Amino acid sequence: MSTSTAHHRTAVVVLAAASALTACSGGPDATATPAPVSASTTTPAHTTGPAPATTSTATTSPATVTGAPAPGDGVPEGAGTARTVDLDGDGAPDTLWLADVDGERRLGVVTTSHGTTSVAFTSAAPQTATASAAVLATGAPTVFLNTGRSVQLYVYRQEDAALLSVPGEDGEQYSFSLGFTPYGTGLTCERAGDGLHLYGVDADEDGGSWSVTRTEVVVDANRVHARNGEVETVVSGVGADHPEVTGARGTTCGDVPASAVAAEPHP
Repeated sequence: MSTSTAHHRTAVVVLAAASALTACSGGPDATATPAPVSASTTTPAHTTGPAPATTSTATTSPATVTGAPAPGDGVPEGAGTARTVDLDGDGAPDTLWLADVDGERRLGVVTTSHGTTSVAFTSAAPQTATASAAVLATGAPTVFLNTGRSVQLYVYRQEDAALLSVPGEDGEQYSFSLGFTPYGTGLTCERAGDGLHLYGVDADEDGGSWSVTRTEVVVDANRVHARNGEVETVVSGVGADHPEVTGARGTTCGDVPASAVAAEPHP
C-alpha cells in the first residue's frame, strides 16, 4: 500500500490505545508500502505485523432524538477524546474516543445525530493508541487507529450508524505498516481537485541511498472495503534527511491539529 497527502475534512483524535500505522492490506500491525517500484504499476499491499490488532463485534446505540445522542450514550468515563470531522453527514463535528471498557480496549465515535458506536481491539505493541479521522475523496468517513507499529483502517458507515473495520483484498483488516514489516513505513494524504487521497508510503535504503514509493489506497465506505491502486516512485537516490524520506513515516491523513487526535488514557 502506499500513502499520499491529501486534505478533505480531516480531524484526528488522540486516544490512548495501543495503535500503529502501515499502508497495507492484511494484519493490523503490517506495513503497506512496497519497496521502490516504477510508476504506473499495481502492487497489492499486505501486512502481517508482530502486534496484530483485532476487532470484536461493534456495538451501536441509535439516537432517539435527532441532533442529540441517545440516553445513556456518550463517552465512557476516563476515555481519551478529541473532536473530529463530521462522520455521520449531519453537518456537525463528531467525537472520537479511546477507553478501557470492562477490561476491553475500545475505539468509539459519538455522533451528534446518530448516537454512539464502538469496536474492541487488541495489540501487542507497548505504545498507547491514538486515533484520528478524515473524510476521503471517495466520501468515506475514515478512522485511523495507530497502535504504534501499524495503523488500522475503519469507516463510519452512515447507513448503519456504525464504526466498522475495513478489510483489504485478502479479507484481513487493512493496515499500514510503520516500518516494523517490509511492507511500508507510514501513510500520508494528498489533496486533489476531488478531495483527499490516501496513500501508503515506503522509505527504502540501499547502500546509503534512499528512495520513497507510494501506493494509493481506495476506501469504499458502502462496500466497507479497501483496495490498492497504482504504485509510484516519489523520489530516489536521496539522503536520509530528504523531506520525502522523513515524511514517509507519517501516521495521519491531512493536516490534523493535535487537538483533533485522541489518545488512549494511561492505566
